[in-house]
Amino acid sequence: MSDQRIPNQSQVEAALLRIPTYQLRRVFYGGLTNPHWVLPLMEAGAFSSPPEPTVTDDGYIQDTYWPELDYLTCVAPEAPEAVVDVLLALESSTNAWVRRATFEIGAAIPAAEGTRLIPLLRAWHPTGFGWRTDPRTMVSFAARLLNSNARKEGRWLANALFKPTPLADDPNRLRSPRFGLEDYWFEEELPKIVPALGEDALKALSGWLTDYLRAVGLFSDEHDISGMTRPSIRDRGDSHRDPENALVEAIRDLAARAVWVDADDTVQILLRHRSVLHRKIAMFAIAEAVRVSAGSGVNPNQLLPAAIHLLSDPESDDEHLRIEYAELAQAMSQVNPDAVSVIGPFLDRAYEVDLERMREAARDGRLVGEHEEDFRDRADSYRHSWLAAIGTSALPPTLQVELEELDTRRGQIDNPLVPLGIVTTWTGPNSHTSQEEMGRMTPAQLVAHLASWHDDGDIWGPRPSHEGQGRELAGLLTAAPMALTGVPDLVDKLRPTYLRAILEGLEAAVKADLELDWEQATSLIDDVLIHPMESPYNIEGSDFDDDRDFRATKKAAIGLLEELIKHRDLDPVPLGFRRRFAQLLINAPSDDAWNSYDSFEPQGDWDPLTLSLNYEWPKRIRALIFAATAEPDPSWKGDALKALAYELTRDDRHGAGDAALGEGFGRLLARAGFWLDLRIEAMIGSHHGLTRRQQITLTTILSTHRYHPELFDALQSAVLGAISVGEALVAGWDGDSKPLPRLGEWLIDAVILGHKSFDDPEVKKFFAETPARVRGDALGKVAWRFLHATSVDDTIRDRFGGIWDNRLAHVHAHPEDSAELSGIFWLAKAAAFPPEWWLPRLRAALALAPEIANERYMLGKELAAASAENPREALEVLKVLLDERHGSGLTTFDLSMRAVPSVIANALRSGDDTLMRDAETYMNELGARGSLDLDKEVRSLLDGTAATGEFEDE
Repeated sequence: MSDQRIPNQSQVEAALLRIPTYQLRRVFYGGLTNPHWVLPLMEAGAFSSPPEPTVTDDGYIQDTYWPELDYLTCVAPEAPEAVVDVLLALESSTNAWVRRATFEIGAAIPAAEGTRLIPLLRAWHPTGFGWRTDPRTMVSFAARLLNSNARKEGRWLANALFKPTPLADDPNRLRSPRFGLEDYWFEEELPKIVPALGEDALKALSGWLTDYLRAVGLFSDEHDISGMTRPSIRDRGDSHRDPENALVEAIRDLAARAVWVDADDTVQILLRHRSVLHRKIAMFAIAEAVRVSAGSGVNPNQLLPAAIHLLSDPESDDEHLRIEYAELAQAMSQVNPDAVSVIGPFLDRAYEVDLERMREAARDGRLVGEHEEDFRDRADSYRHSWLAAIGTSALPPTLQVELEELDTRRGQIDNPLVPLGIVTTWTGPNSHTSQEEMGRMTPAQLVAHLASWHDDGDIWGPRPSHEGQGRELAGLLTAAPMALTGVPDLVDKLRPTYLRAILEGLEAAVKADLELDWEQATSLIDDVLIHPMESPYNIEGSDFDDDRDFRATKKAAIGLLEELIKHRDLDPVPLGFRRRFAQLLINAPSDDAWNSYDSFEPQGDWDPLTLSLNYEWPKRIRALIFAATAEPDPSWKGDALKALAYELTRDDRHGAGDAALGEGFGRLLARAGFWLDLRIEAMIGSHHGLTRRQQITLTTILSTHRYHPELFDALQSAVLGAISVGEALVAGWDGDSKPLPRLGEWLIDAVILGHKSFDDPEVKKFFAETPARVRGDALGKVAWRFLHATSVDDTIRDRFGGIWDNRLAHVHAHPEDSAELSGIFWLAKAAAFPPEWWLPRLRAALALAPEIANERYMLGKELAAASAENPREALEVLKVLLDERHGSGLTTFDLSMRAVPSVIANALRSGDDTLMRDAETYMNELGARGSLDLDKEVRSLLDGTAATGEFEDE
């Protein structure tokens, strides 16, 4: 609906009379896009009666869709306060569509308004959030709140979705507890809420796991069998989706990172829950960190106290902790052999506890006919299993001798590291060989294993795959990049799946500033890049189990080259090898990469910049830019620029290469300006026009760079052409702003910084030819960027004020362009702008375009403070805001509570007779509208007897 004016009562009533049927309502609300209709429609009762579910003749529950939701969902981002007011009135509704729409709206509006929906969700929580509600939207809403200042509300919603609740009618815990999400969605969405929880994530998830264990009866104050449910912390061991496994894996990954920050605190967070399963995770996390430190040369001293505590703590004596204990002991023996001295006392105590437990059982009659000899035999067997799991190399000398004696007397234990509960004929769903097992092999053994293993498809249960082993291999090389050192000709020995995994693991290691076997890396990359696209191996497994050709492997090789060529403060790459890596990139054949990229047909909605990250050819563009702009000027710079120029001559119909060029444009301007000057018009167009490819490059530059005068000067002619293109301007990256408003932000920044003025052609053209809405978006976004500034240079502030004065004059002459002023409220919200600077401009804007008063900003505090210095301006602004904002929404409430008493009181104490009469008259008007206590509130402020500071300036 193009008409964005506020309707009057007669227009609303007439519209409602014209839509008496369900079909007409669907057409009307599906096409209505004017946010100003929300409050009038609500006041007319249009949103008061969503249909309730009905029971059909065959016993099914039918939820009738409510067409009004189409409109409310559509305009919620523009009128969040009003839409939330509508939803809050629907607490009693059980319509599943209403509950679905509530979450969709909550996830789309500012968190400040979204928090108002929490009481509504609390009311719905006991009966569920609706079977039609999209779980992804629910989690997005929770994450949106957590990522804002509404963390309390966000935590409540996260708990409602992920915290288990026992079923009240299931006292024996025979059924799974209730979650806000089904099992599948619990696992899918849990990784999305973890980053939003931030530093609280480990504590929150650990608590959810404890609640789950208690709810299903695996853990209580009297018993603990939680350790048996997850035999291996490293590997799930099945493909079933369930909340317990999802929580274990998330906590495992969080803890593995957190121990590097504070190992003792991380372990204590887990151990305070007192379950065996939490202790298993703690042991795994410390062991993994110690193992990584041993492979990378990182000092593990910060991990030692936590490791020693776990190895010596009597609470670690549990059969289901045997594997994690053994792995921790093995890792410790590699970095600090003296630390494993605690193993002896620990096992001695465990032996005596085991004996006493059996003796007590015999005294109670639970072990009839058992004798001390039998008890010691059992205790010896238990001790033997622990010693065998730890292994000779990790044991102190005295225990090594004991293990040898037990092996001789009782026989060696096969597979001592197989956890309890593992079906040995059922290999895990991903990898045949774990990362830890790979780490124990020599480089030659590891390559031989990878080369000889085949997916024969005969294994019962979830099958291992080449892809699964590749992931383990990449993880190993990320922490221990020398794991394959010394093995030549890897391309001739391994299938492309493993070669890709090696390259990806090495890339991650380089990002962590670890050293590689440089000679081996050079040969591997070279061999991969010149290898034909076809693979000599037969494909084994299902889709995604094995790479069908070298396509992904070559892309990984380019990705590794890019990282190797980049300059870092802690650059581990020797200069000689850096030169060789650059030449590998420059000389690499690219026709196959181009043909693969050019021939695909897009299936999704990826923008060009995102696409450039997923194909070899555009990644080559990005890598060549890094090669050509390395510091200091490298010897290969000319060759890199020549190769880049050749690649850019290709007809890139998808635009990913153009986006990569735009992303690296600033680097080229700074380090290869002479080369760029000769080609810049061909790359980004000019005032004569821009092709689609040139538009992608230009808009990517604008989106991925901040304003810089030298950069903007280079873009000046293209900017003129882009303005002529208008809103059809193609986006290279779907960032926070659309391309044309983003261009406007750059122009406004140029004026603010004094580099441009309204007389400059590109500024003049933007404000003359773009729609008012686009100009308003740009002005509002720049104003919003000042929101958290503590101070603004006077010159900057005055230039920005001059821009608004210019636009106010324009709207005065062209009232139809009032949308350009919609973002002016941000000026009042920025603490760095004094009231005497923004208040007159806000008053002028409201006089020209009173409809912008319905923008979703709360100005009560700011207006109250401004009235102390300029009561006349503040009173006039208050009148417009209250008169234009219909209904009882949050912004109106904010003005009534925080601004009205102070503004009127300051006007009455001004000494200006005319102003005082106006204030008295307006106070009486508001009293007649229902503000019955206003006179008392104002008088208490005038008398200095206000009971609280609620209405005082803050």
